[in-house]
Amino acid sequence: MIQEMVNGSIAVLTRPSVQSFEQHERDNLVWALIYAVIASVINGILAAITAPLRVGELRAQLETQGVPPDAIEAAIAQQGNPIIAIFAGIFGTIIGSLIIWGFIYLLGRAFGGTGSFGELAWGLSLFSSPLAVAQSIVSVIPLVGDILLLGLSIYGVYLTYLAIQSGMNLPSQKALYIAIILLVITLLFLCVTVGLAAIVGLIGGLAP
Repeated sequence: MIQEMVNGSIAVLTRPSVQSFEQHERDNLVWALIYAVIASVINGILAAITAPLRVGELRAQLETQGVPPDAIEAAIAQQGNPIIAIFAGIFGTIIGSLIIWGFIYLLGRAFGGTGSFGELAWGLSLFSSPLAVAQSIVSVIPLVGDILLLGLSIYGVYLTYLAIQSGMNLPSQKALYIAIILLVITLLFLCVTVGLAAIVGLIGGLAP
């Protein structure tokens, strides 16, 4: 089954089209989750390997912001044990995937889609899992990493649009509406997250 999913991933990533998704479509929620979990474990291993680099970047960033040394050490200590992080990532991936896929499925049904939840989840996992690993890899590349991350994110939105058409049996226009809704929600979430992080950093900088 893993080989079948890998073949499907290669197909939809290299030949992105509704036809590619439909050709490799399966109604199998369990293996969609397993595929997502495998990607999460790989990302956890990559995070453990790159931990020294990330700790150094975090330390330099906090020092630039004028954060006190004891607060810096506390922030670094919060990075946690990599084994615990991997297991937390597994459970987070399962719960997060079900929530996100479920939300997309409900939107698809609201727009008249007739596909099953398992079909949609399978199609989404075919590209989201390998893209998640790719994003983890490029995120540690200096200078061009952010540009590559942006490119992968945009590509992910396009593949989501195609997967919705295939998994929910929707016409392109309705699938586009759903993709736009998802994009707007994601951007709002990122803005709120960045804003809260900025406020916390400002408060920390003003603290005696």
